[in-house]
Amino acid sequence: MARFQSGPALMAVAGIGLLSVMDGLIKYVAGAHGIGQIALLRYLFGALAAFAVFRAMRTALPTMAIVRPHAWRSVVVAMTALFFFYSLAVLPLAVALALSFTSPIFIALFAAALLGERPGRAIFIALTLGFVGVLVVLWSELEPSAATGEGANALGLAAAIASAITYALAMVTLKSRAARDPLPTIVLLQNVFAGLLLAPLGIAQWTAPSAAELVVFLAIGLLGTAGHLCMAWAYGRADASRLGVLEYTAFVWAVGIGLAAFGEIPSPGTLLGAAFIVGGALIASRRAPAVPEPDVEIGP
Repeated sequence: MARFQSGPALMAVAGIGLLSVMDGLIKYVAGAHGIGQIALLRYLFGALAAFAVFRAMRTALPTMAIVRPHAWRSVVVAMTALFFFYSLAVLPLAVALALSFTSPIFIALFAAALLGERPGRAIFIALTLGFVGVLVVLWSELEPSAATGEGANALGLAAAIASAITYALAMVTLKSRAARDPLPTIVLLQNVFAGLLLAPLGIAQWTAPSAAELVVFLAIGLLGTAGHLCMAWAYGRADASRLGVLEYTAFVWAVGIGLAAFGEIPSPGTLLGAAFIVGGALIASRRAPAVPEPDVEIGP
């Protein structure tokens, strides 16, 4: 009888929750600072937190064989940050998140193409339920704007979809390394390389943050590091296509955060969409028959 993969699934949901809180903070500071600066500070503070974990766990220094694939993966990570942070800045939070929830579909496709995973019927049912939930939420958010004649931000919508594609590729490449490399090494290299790649744009857009904003940026970095530690642990222990569907639970986290922090009451369409999303996530988290771990390498 199928049973829940409680360890990786719960850890992935926890990581998604931490990253969802981080997204809310990014939305908060996006009105005062450029996307490049926000991304730079996110990875700068994230690298400091990751280095503290790296030292505390006495992790061995990585070899070039480990550094090289993570340097390549960080290009995709940096692209994801820019695309998604831009969509957060110009779109309503619910719309940006709803569009980002197309990532599990791309994760399943990339996992099949690059890792040789073969998602079963339950995964496709879960993907369908989750995507229907996203469409319901998206309709409930965009239909009022259409009624008032307000146009959608086409560039923001495109950036949200692009971030879903690059995020999916980043997660699949994480799967190819998570079972091989120490978690502190993975997260440290991701933050360091992404920060270096984003530094020129961040410096070009620099505006002096206040003391309170620095605290927010520190929280963003800590949440990002903690969230990706959880995700790296989970992806090292379960199929990428199976965990990818759990990305839909980010919307549930967003509803909870909005209610607790801002007193936002979800609409009936939001609740209906969340029901589809949760149903898909529960189906996806059920254990599939064991298959051999693919021995693949992604990236140069």
